[in-house]
Amino acid sequence: MLFRGFPLARLVPVLLVATGAVVVASPRGECGHLDVLPFLSSGKILTGGHSDLDDITVESVSVFGYDFGEDPNDPWFIGDPGFNNGSAFTTAFPNSGALPSLTVLSLTVAAGSYGPLHYWDGNGAVNFAPVGQGVEINLNKGSGNLRIGANTLSGTLAVGQTNASGRIHQHIQSSIGSGGSGQSFTTLGAPDGLYAMGILLSSGGFSSDPIYIVYNVNMSETIHDAGIAWFETHVVPEPSTTTLSAAGLLLVAGFRHARRGLSRRSRN
Repeated sequence: MLFRGFPLARLVPVLLVATGAVVVASPRGECGHLDVLPFLSSGKILTGGHSDLDDITVESVSVFGYDFGEDPNDPWFIGDPGFNNGSAFTTAFPNSGALPSLTVLSLTVAAGSYGPLHYWDGNGAVNFAPVGQGVEINLNKGSGNLRIGANTLSGTLAVGQTNASGRIHQHIQSSIGSGGSGQSFTTLGAPDGLYAMGILLSSGGFSSDPIYIVYNVNMSETIHDAGIAWFETHVVPEPSTTTLSAAGLLLVAGFRHARRGLSRRSRN
């Protein structure tokens, strides 16, 4: 359940820890506008979420939501997702939130039905199907590009190299359109709706389970939430433990909508 419109200022004090950061235990967190927080634990890369701006850290996140159109002057390009496991907010994590040192963090297209790009037009019951009309999302970092469409089953993009402490903070750019190659689309943009895909992360010979990104193109936040929740319910495997408290759920939901509200107000 999402508590729409709940003020973030009323939620943050609930879960303040000694460092001043907010840490939420969330086995299936539904979060938007968080950087992906990758860390190594028991031979596997796990993912949480973090916002530097709001000093909020979510312990476990598998589905991330982002919005095209936040910059009206450049609506089809966004500087997300980010990947951030800084030491200042991961001291309580396994391995202090670190990845293998001096290794390249890479992402690849996830195997399975929901790795390639899928689409839901926002009408009726949630129903993601392979995207049509030749639409692709391109992930770019430097000179590297990875286009993901309805039939993309493989491909790798280097996000960046971890430092000597196993830390990384890098953003890649997402763009959407059809035709062309790399970052150059013949036609920028796509029909209104939600676009979702799955990726795997790897670093130093270790890998993650699939994580999913649900992009919003001109749909309401209610519809975006429904799409994210659908992936959480139907695609992400059930966790072995459930530790999300009621306060934690409120905080995650409040953060998501407070951040989106600020973003949308800044465009008006």
